[in-house]
Amino acid sequence: MFLKFLTDRRSKVLFFLMLAIVALLNVNYGILRSARNALVVADLGNGASSIPIFELCGTMPAALLMVYLLTRLLNKYSIHKVFIITLAFFSGFFLFFALIVYPYLPTWEAQVIQWTWLPWNSFFAVILPQVLSLMFFVMAELWKIALLTVLFWGLVNQYIPLGDAKKYYGPLMLGGSIGTMLAGPIISFCTSKFASQNSWSNSLSLMMIVLSLIGILTAYLYSKLWREFAGPKKEDDKNTIEVKDTISVWESIRLCIKSPYLSLLAWITIVDYIAYALGEVIFLDILKQRYPDPRDYCAYMGQLSLWSGILTAFSAVVVTPLLLRCRWVVASLVTPACLLLTEGAFFIALWHPSTSTQVELLVFLGTLFFCFVRAAKYTLMDCSKEIAFIPMPPLEKMQGKLIIDGVCSRLGRGSASVVSITLIQICGGVLASASAAGLIVLSIAISCVVSTFKLSKLVEKKSALKKAEPTPNQIT
Repeated sequence: MFLKFLTDRRSKVLFFLMLAIVALLNVNYGILRSARNALVVADLGNGASSIPIFELCGTMPAALLMVYLLTRLLNKYSIHKVFIITLAFFSGFFLFFALIVYPYLPTWEAQVIQWTWLPWNSFFAVILPQVLSLMFFVMAELWKIALLTVLFWGLVNQYIPLGDAKKYYGPLMLGGSIGTMLAGPIISFCTSKFASQNSWSNSLSLMMIVLSLIGILTAYLYSKLWREFAGPKKEDDKNTIEVKDTISVWESIRLCIKSPYLSLLAWITIVDYIAYALGEVIFLDILKQRYPDPRDYCAYMGQLSLWSGILTAFSAVVVTPLLLRCRWVVASLVTPACLLLTEGAFFIALWHPSTSTQVELLVFLGTLFFCFVRAAKYTLMDCSKEIAFIPMPPLEKMQGKLIIDGVCSRLGRGSASVVSITLIQICGGVLASASAAGLIVLSIAISCVVSTFKLSKLVEKKSALKKAEPTPNQIT
């Protein structure tokens, strides 16, 4: 059956611990993503046009700072301690924002206006909500990269050998879809009239309290997983302990540039983010026309989370295990294909005069694009990317993950932000830029297909060499 590879008790314990952690981290990311979009697009920000600006001026430099801080922490502490520190910092920020900062924001704005001694006090009062929404946006974006992509998968990749990777990674993607599905009902409850008393501030506070409680449970499960992996009997095993070599950010960047293998993997990561982000900005702007109230907007984002989770679960349970039996390139090509089909249909509807004003149709096509591409990305593409890391040496593997997952993903979003800002300024608005953005998306999707074919040859070659090496089996 689906979990027939779990042949002993320890394998079952490891698998279900990893599955639970992936699910819980994705629950919180689904909550944060919905709250962040509602805050920026329908509340404190200036609509969807703020997203590319926040990505470029906030998330990109913050991602570089995050990678630098993570490398310093990983050089000093175990990956387990770094995970706990990072999780506590994120949870503390979101609680402070929801319970202290947001409810008193109108009072702070009024106080700043009264500060006649402060030069440009009116300007600072106007810019204060923008700055706060920028901070929330950046922290929400960095949550998944830091905790799930770098620190969770970084731990797992150190202990799971290549032979077990395909067995574990496909089913583990189910945890992401379970988390995304669970986020939907949680968001719907927190934004309901009963729970929020028709107050967006109450909804935000409830969501962040839930996020913190889930974070505590995640920290406990991660600690159990760490003890299972790095138990007393394995501490001296050089083949299974985590990487102890010093990691340098600049050395990692140079390694990625010089290595054709990592360069192609980095390029695919970058262009996938560019293609998705260009369409997402336009879709979120259209969604604001349909749901102008931030509480309603957040509630619909919760529905999107639910449906994308269902599709992701179907992909994880049915599609991914089947395609992973094929060559690496087969599973890797599904995401570019989804981009071409669903995002292409969304942009064609925007281009055509008879459908460009039908908000309901555009929301429907945008929802298909949003859910299908996310389902493909968070199962097949992420699974293929993690498998591509497995044949690499331990230090090179950690360096590659820090740069590709920590920097290249943000570089992709940042590049998309530059393109979006430029197009919006030239064309005069978010929707007016749809024609040019659509052409860029289709070109990028084709580039992603070509790069995937090139990388597949290197992955198969490196995997064959890795399998030929005598490697002790850490998980039986």
